[in-house]
Amino acid sequence: MKFSRLIFTFLLASTGLADRSDRQALTYAPLPEGIYAPSVNASITTLLDFIKSRSDLSILANLITECGGFSQAFHTIPTWSFTFFAPSNAAFNNTGAYFSTYAATFKGKWWLGNLFQHHYIPNTQLKSSAFNSSYTRIQTGSFLYVGTQVLNGQLILNNVSAVTSADLPLIKGLVHIIDHVLDPSAQIFEPDVTKTSQSFIPGSCSNPLLPYC
Repeated sequence: MKFSRLIFTFLLASTGLADRSDRQALTYAPLPEGIYAPSVNASITTLLDFIKSRSDLSILANLITECGGFSQAFHTIPTWSFTFFAPSNAAFNNTGAYFSTYAATFKGKWWLGNLFQHHYIPNTQLKSSAFNSSYTRIQTGSFLYVGTQVLNGQLILNNVSAVTSADLPLIKGLVHIIDHVLDPSAQIFEPDVTKTSQSFIPGSCSNPLLPYC
């Protein structure tokens, strides 16, 4: 099951099957008891296990639990390849007071789910060696793009977020630790910028010849 479909399955459960009469709009409802989740082999480290195992990702670990369905999705053993740019505690500390204030609101928690998808690249393992001094862009699980460039030997995203620890392997995936959050609302459309080679993300319009684009 692909990551985007997996996210949709858990989000549908968290928004459509629970009682919504006492819930704010644009918020995640608790998952109903007994909802199915794929079994996980205890000997395999999932993305969620990896995040929880690192003290420098503790803020990310806590925020994931606040968005219905994301803990379950990140704790699934993938059958697809992926890359995840994990915002460190330093990344969240670099956001300022507005981020923490907004993230604490009902709408802010809903927005965090889109933020997490913007850090996740399904179907491709992008090693740091895939990038160079040329400015390029990659498409994320939010279908939006992130700018990439190697400057002074370090991979920089969106001209501001540095990869502080790269190419950390997981089953079917790679994790890169970054020091600034990638905000999807801050994207600048750059159609003239070359795309880094990656596998197609279903539902996206990276191929403009598709009939739904």
